[in-house]
This record gives sequence, structure tokens and C-alpha cells, in this order.
Amino acid sequence: MFAFKLANVGVAKRTFSSSATVANGVKVAVLGAAGGIGQPLSLLLKHNKSISHLSLYDIVNTPGVAADISHINTASKKKRLFIKFINF
Repeated sequence: MFAFKLANVGVAKRTFSSSATVANGVKVAVLGAAGGIGQPLSLLLKHNKSISHLSLYDIVNTPGVAADISHINTASKKKRLFIKFINF
């Protein structure tokens, strides 16, 4: 009975391993990107080399965040960064 439970825990550990996702790039979503915490957080996340896909969401318009993020120069050869803005 206990051996069966331990076997299932081992399988769960391998499926949620972060080593495989870092090599391929990480997808990150920032909820509340136009807020006081979301805007500087999204600016910091754009500098991270392990993030390949950055999605920014907020319930208000985000033209200021889009302008700030577009001014950050990142190496396009090393990192592809896709930014989605969705307004609800």
C-alpha cells in the first residue's frame, strides 16, 4: 500500500521538473500588467534570458507598458520574445 503511494509521487516529481522547460524556454503570463507591481515586474521579466514567451494581461488599456517594454533592447538571436496584450 505505501509502496504504491511512493511510486506515484516519483512520477509526479518527474513530470513537474523544471530542468526540461528551461532549455526550451519558459512561458510567463503577468496578470495586472498595467498596475504598480505588474509594470516593473514585466520589465524585469523581459531581461530574463530563460523566458521565451511573455504575455501581459490587464483589465485596463496598457499602452504605457507596451511603450516601456518596446524600449528594452534584447538580443533577438538568443531570445525570441512574444508579447500579447489582452484587454478585457
